[in-house]
Amino acid sequence: MGRFLLPRGNDRLRAAQIVGNAKLGGVVSSILNYYSHIDRTRWRFDFFTYGPSSLDEKLKELDSEARVIYIPRMDTQFYKAVPCLARELKKGGYAVAHSHMTTLSVFALRAAKKAGVPVRICHAHSTFDRMSDHYLVKSLLRPFAAKDATLLAACGELAAQNLYKKRADQAVILKNAIDLEKFTPVSAQERKKLRAEMCLHGRILLFVGRFEFQKNLLFLLDAFALAAKRSPSLHLVLMGDGSQKQALFDRANELNLGTRIRFFGPGDPLPLYRAADAFVLTSRYEGMPVVAAEAQATGLPCLFSDRVSREADIAGGSLFLPLDEEEWAKQMEMPRERRTGNTEKLRKAGYDIRLQAQQLTALYERELKKI
Repeated sequence: MGRFLLPRGNDRLRAAQIVGNAKLGGVVSSILNYYSHIDRTRWRFDFFTYGPSSLDEKLKELDSEARVIYIPRMDTQFYKAVPCLARELKKGGYAVAHSHMTTLSVFALRAAKKAGVPVRICHAHSTFDRMSDHYLVKSLLRPFAAKDATLLAACGELAAQNLYKKRADQAVILKNAIDLEKFTPVSAQERKKLRAEMCLHGRILLFVGRFEFQKNLLFLLDAFALAAKRSPSLHLVLMGDGSQKQALFDRANELNLGTRIRFFGPGDPLPLYRAADAFVLTSRYEGMPVVAAEAQATGLPCLFSDRVSREADIAGGSLFLPLDEEEWAKQMEMPRERRTGNTEKLRKAGYDIRLQAQQLTALYERELKKI
């Protein structure tokens, strides 16, 4: 493995996690989750992002030596980003460059190749189609996304097929695993206590994620407004942040839903998963969302748009609905029982982060041995 021999003394092998926009969405949360459970005496993850975010503090708490390195945006300044990233990768002596940027991986992995990084991974975390933002640009970049990759990876089969097309069967599936010892259901009494602490009443529908175009939240509010007229006990909770935050506030006011919708900023979603009655995800496009695994682990019944990969139904019983407001309203009105026994189902399906984290570093080291 040349200069990337296994670590001696206090040295560690380094993996560059290239994420771009680090506003803590599912991708960054998933990588941090992996990093929380790998052998950090052997490996160090550095993150390459577009600028300061809550990732900086979270990473510092996890590993004081790990770094967040800022680079220019690859979507608008790739001509600056590629040489900048190449310089940083070469200077850092990275054994692995793991790009989580889907089609923009064409630029990230070109920089990694220029820097001489031996293991270069293109990772598909989502899907896109004609409903997606920047569809034309993504379509043009797709054939070149993995051109300089030494390994293809994806969060699920659909994401692999969407990005790699005929090469999809070559992709290693790295599941968006979670801490199954943390995301567990609670008793009815504990749920009642949590709801009282957060001043939650009635039947609670929950969304957790970014307030962005992809998540289709204006549609969710319109559909919820229909359901709310017929179901006085129904409430909606949105946890997250993003560019559509003000638009969501405005739409909620237009629909006179001020007392029926609660907004929570980014944070630990576990108490809300445990307190809610159902989870809703109306995405325009999606791969295998981390929140789907988290919600099911805590026993929440799930309503997904039919644009979400069927792989999201890990424990069974989730509904996939067309993006029709009346259909969503009808399904949101229906009471649903919380589910039991999901933890073991998720573990059998490969969503235990303790096992998956070991497989990730084993994969890195296997690829290094090929050099």
